[in-house]
Amino acid sequence: MLANGDQAVYKVIFDAKYAELCYFANKIINNMPEAEDIVMDAFTRFWQQKNHIPSIKDLAAFLYTSVKNASLDHIRKQQRKPKIFEDLDNSLYSLDEILEGEEIYAMVLNQVYQGIESLPDQCKKIFKMLYFEGKSTQEIAKILNLSVQSVRNQKTRAIQLLKIKVDATNLLSVALLQVLLDYFQSK
Repeated sequence: MLANGDQAVYKVIFDAKYAELCYFANKIINNMPEAEDIVMDAFTRFWQQKNHIPSIKDLAAFLYTSVKNASLDHIRKQQRKPKIFEDLDNSLYSLDEILEGEEIYAMVLNQVYQGIESLPDQCKKIFKMLYFEGKSTQEIAKILNLSVQSVRNQKTRAIQLLKIKVDATNLLSVALLQVLLDYFQSK
């Protein structure tokens, strides 16, 4: 399917991985516009080399490796002192381990985000107001012209649906969801 050059498949892959890869690149270079450019270049390379990528699993590895290498190249180009190159080269092994963790974190974060976006409209709106905007239950009730209990019920429903929607076989996703909920609830 990849080798056939099916643009619909390309679009599905792009939509599924773009934000995740941008987050991954940004964690390495700390520059979102540059990270987006790096990811676009990786997708361009994928399209040019699609005949050499046998499976979707290989595609994910190809994209992450392309983004990681391009991000490290970007860092090298930004450095001005030769000693920094030596230090960077010496630390690449430990950096690879860190990047693997960041890759997993980006995938899990993307899964949680997709779960939030798939919530019913009212649940999603209330969840985002509570956890992303930091509004209180009373503020939300007033803004949306709902009872406080309705807001609490929608919050409970959103959390229950997210726990179901986040891949139950991936305990890291569930743990991250709980950490995010605890973090935003403490604010």
